[in-house]
Amino acid sequence: MTENPAMPDLSFRLSHRRSGWAKGVGLIILAMAVVNTRNALALDDPATPPKAAVASDLESRIAAARTFGPYGVERIRERDGLRNGPKYAGATIYYPVIKAVDGDQDPSVQGGEEDAVDDEIAEDKVKTPELTGLSSVVLIPGFMGPERSMSRWGPYLASHGIVVMTIGTNNLGVNPDARGEALVDGLVTIRAENEREGSPLLGRLDPERVAVGGWSMGGGGAQVAATLDPSIKAVLALCPWKPRPYLSHDVPVFFLGGERDGPAPVKKHALNHYDALPDRTPKLLYEVRGGGHSLPLNPKYAAGDVGRFSLAWLKVYLDEDDSWRPILEARPDNASRFLIELPEAEEAEATEDDRESDKVKKAA
Repeated sequence: MTENPAMPDLSFRLSHRRSGWAKGVGLIILAMAVVNTRNALALDDPATPPKAAVASDLESRIAAARTFGPYGVERIRERDGLRNGPKYAGATIYYPVIKAVDGDQDPSVQGGEEDAVDDEIAEDKVKTPELTGLSSVVLIPGFMGPERSMSRWGPYLASHGIVVMTIGTNNLGVNPDARGEALVDGLVTIRAENEREGSPLLGRLDPERVAVGGWSMGGGGAQVAATLDPSIKAVLALCPWKPRPYLSHDVPVFFLGGERDGPAPVKKHALNHYDALPDRTPKLLYEVRGGGHSLPLNPKYAAGDVGRFSLAWLKVYLDEDDSWRPILEARPDNASRFLIELPEAEEAEATEDDRESDKVKKAA
């Protein structure tokens, strides 16, 4: 896998320690270096929303899903009035807007020492139309990862019309169970924005269409969240880490894995999680050939397929848009493992076959 040379230099260490919560069972500890986001990718700057008509060519649709979408992006922070939840530390919301750009003005914020992702977000002279019924997803990082380690997902998913909230943890070393609780607390915050006076999202969110996701221990925590809050519509488990996955729920889960992931080997984590889910639960496991544990840090990794599958999963199960299903079912060339079970799709196809059979019988 060829990664963008402009992206930060990341390194990870693997060590074994004992901890109380594991009760004597060895816990693999993931250590992540400080992420330098000074050279963040620039957000594309289209000025118009997508047309209602969807491209019929599958390859062109896949290519479009690998890049930024047609919306501009704005941001809400805690200093803007965003709730500060007790079970997480720090939060940022990214939401889609249709931008009005004057002349040749560059709408992106320059500089950005305060926050390196400023370069990805258009904040100048932006007008927000009445985009309503927006779906939302809350994302959390992995062991020792700050909130900012998930920041590239905000502009990407929001540019495709999905509201994103990234959160941090009260302690960088908390386990997946605590991260699951943090995600559920994050859902309280993002739903509150739909009713908070002064929020640019007041009355514009669909509080019933919410999802969660996370990287590494956060990916394990996202699955825990699905067991805590059955209202969750979809889960993104990105290179998930969680031993003994005693998880049983009906929430559709997308698993991302790296063939060379040392801290969270697919066979010991993502694949076990996948197998542990009930047969009735929609699930997809996409393992990137040659990919490592840092895959989830940027949706553009793996030639954009990291973002493509995550986005398509949310479109199908969060937004209930089945037109994205072919994008999920098309196996990429860079997959070293690709498992997919969509029982509800099979049932729908069976129903359609039954209808055709009935027509034949009536014709006879």
